[in-house]
Amino acid sequence: MTNFKLLIALTAAAAMVLSSQAAGETDKLELSGFARVVGGFVDTDKATYEGYDDNVSFSEKSLIAVQADYNFSSTLSASVQLLLHTDEDRESGVEWLYLTYTPTEEIQFNVGRLRTPFLKYSDVIDVGFAYPWVNAPQQLYSSYMFSQYEGANARYRANIGDFIVDFEAYYGRYEDSLVSSGIDVEVELDQLFGGVIEVNYGGLQLRTATINGPKVETTIDEIAPFLQGLRAAGFEQLAEKFEINDSARAFLLGASYDTLNWYMSGEWMKVSSDIDVLANLESFYISYGYYYDSVLFHLTYASSNQSLNTIENTIPPGISPELDELRFGVDILNSFFPTDDLDTWTLGARWDVKTNVALKAEVSLLDGKQGKTSFFDIQDETFDRNAMLYQLALEWVF
Repeated sequence: MTNFKLLIALTAAAAMVLSSQAAGETDKLELSGFARVVGGFVDTDKATYEGYDDNVSFSEKSLIAVQADYNFSSTLSASVQLLLHTDEDRESGVEWLYLTYTPTEEIQFNVGRLRTPFLKYSDVIDVGFAYPWVNAPQQLYSSYMFSQYEGANARYRANIGDFIVDFEAYYGRYEDSLVSSGIDVEVELDQLFGGVIEVNYGGLQLRTATINGPKVETTIDEIAPFLQGLRAAGFEQLAEKFEINDSARAFLLGASYDTLNWYMSGEWMKVSSDIDVLANLESFYISYGYYYDSVLFHLTYASSNQSLNTIENTIPPGISPELDELRFGVDILNSFFPTDDLDTWTLGARWDVKTNVALKAEVSLLDGKQGKTSFFDIQDETFDRNAMLYQLALEWVF
């Protein structure tokens, strides 16, 4: 039984238990949820961005989720979240399923399927109501590694004078199917670990986090036959360089300050890897927002710079048609891996219509780099990697 089927079975079992007990113990069961309807388009027919093309679409970011929390006691609880997503590149189903043990107010342990607590909004990235933008800056939030894991974490909160300091450590494994340039990529890590330190003082928050994958293994069915052909022709070392089977890690620094009249926030992330074909990535954003009654106006600049390791093509040309074909294949494979250099300016507004409902509107200037993918799926190579993205969203928590 796969992990996903096991989680579904556990969820069904938990639902049966909860439904049988809920009638007499409703104080132990808490149900909540969230939903978002997001529409948008880009002003070009030469490329798509995050699934958007030049036609208005509501199927890229819209979703609905329901969460059940059951309190077995004052210290032990269980949580499950079911999510239905309209994006065809993302699976719907059990988003997380875990047990929580809280022996004291300062200490908490979780075990199960959990969100990886790396970026500031990693835990709530699907809950659009929790942050100001329609989309959190893509340079960080669409590319950060290993968004969830199966394992355990431990949290400790210390009050030091007027400072509140949170420490978190986590360990587990990761397995998922991703889509890159329209190609399915199976990713697996037997070990995934990291930590978070967050300091709060009044309206000031400082945050640092790490994530480490000592051995990242991937399976890409579309290129496996080509790599076998390289080995059969005697180019074993060249084939090995295109295999993704080594370590990757990321480091984050973040800061924010909120006066309740205005705020500033930012995050900086660096991803590095020992895998030959993967790039090192540096990305950041800085955002300013101003509150006017129930409306928040915000401006965000985000940037990413990705350095890709191009594998030297050691197949000599002109020896035979078969080797020329392999040489051409190496050049094609070198161009397969994305290089997501992109600068973005986003101007937006958020109106809190009610305490649990918000309307958002955004326009983003996407300034990519010629010769790079810049987060676009390019349909026409004459595309200059510049476009405008327009989005509207309705956010709801219940």
